[in-house]
Amino acid sequence: MTFYEPGEDVVRATVYDTAIKQLVKYAYKMKQLVSVNSASSFKNYFFREQTSVPEGQSGNAIKGIPRGADFPNAVLSWEQVTSRIEKYGLSAMIDHEDLIMNNIDMRNRTILRIAEGVAKAVDSEIYSVITNDGSIQTGTLRGGYWDESSAAIIKDLAFMKAQVQAYYDNAKNFTAVVHPNVAPYILHYIYEKGAQATQSGQQAFNGQIGSPAGVNIITSSVVDASYALFVVPKTFATWKEVMPLETDIKVDKFKGDTITACEYGVTEVHEPKQVVLLQVLA
Repeated sequence: MTFYEPGEDVVRATVYDTAIKQLVKYAYKMKQLVSVNSASSFKNYFFREQTSVPEGQSGNAIKGIPRGADFPNAVLSWEQVTSRIEKYGLSAMIDHEDLIMNNIDMRNRTILRIAEGVAKAVDSEIYSVITNDGSIQTGTLRGGYWDESSAAIIKDLAFMKAQVQAYYDNAKNFTAVVHPNVAPYILHYIYEKGAQATQSGQQAFNGQIGSPAGVNIITSSVVDASYALFVVPKTFATWKEVMPLETDIKVDKFKGDTITACEYGVTEVHEPKQVVLLQVLA
C-alpha cells in the first residue's frame, strides 16, 4: 500500500476535521443548553437585567392612571458584567505504525477522545461559571435521595419549577441536568408509570433520558452526583465565542499525524434566577 499519495494529506485533514466536528456536536451537554453568540474581542461585556417585575411606585403608579395623564416610566436597571474569552484545545499524535497497520483502531479512537476532551472542558467551564454565580437560586432536594422514592423526583422538579416561576411566571421548557449515577432511578420512575423515555421517539438534547413532569432530564458527568441543576435553556446564559471548534493536522512522514482541536469562548449568565442548583443533604 502506498500511503502517501499526492493530496493524501489534504484528504486526511478533511476527514479528521469532519469527524471531530461531528463527534463534538453530540458530546456537548452544557453548551447545548445555552445560546451561542459570536464575538470579535477577547474582552467583552454584557448586561444582566434586574429580575423583579416592574411595579408601581409612589407618584408613579401603574394602576389608576388619570384621564389624559402621562404614563408612568418603568424603573429598570441592568448590571454591566465584564467577561474575557478563554482558549480551549487538545492535541494528540497518531503514530505512523498505527496509521498503516490498523491492529488497533487508534485513528478513530484518538479522534473520539479529542472531541470528548474539548467538549468536557467547555461543559465543565460553563457549569462552573453558572454554579459559582452568587445570584442563582439554591436549595436542597426536598424529596431526599432520588433512589429512595420515585415520587421524590416529581416533588423536587415541581419545587424547582416553582422557584423559577416566582420570578418568571411564563417560563417553560425546563431542563434538569443530573449525574449519570442518578439516571437509573429516573428511568425506573418513567417506565414504572408507563411514560416514554423521550418525546415523539426523538431526543431533544444530547444525553436526554426522559421528560417526567414536563422537564427534560439530561445526564452529564460535570454535575456532581449530589446535585441537580435546573435551567431554562437558551435564555439563562450565553456562550460567547470568538472561534467555534476548528482543527489542524500536521503530517510528519513515517512518524505520524498530529491532530489539534481548538475553540475560544466564555460563559455569560444573563438570567441567574432562571437557574436552580439543589443539593442532596445526608
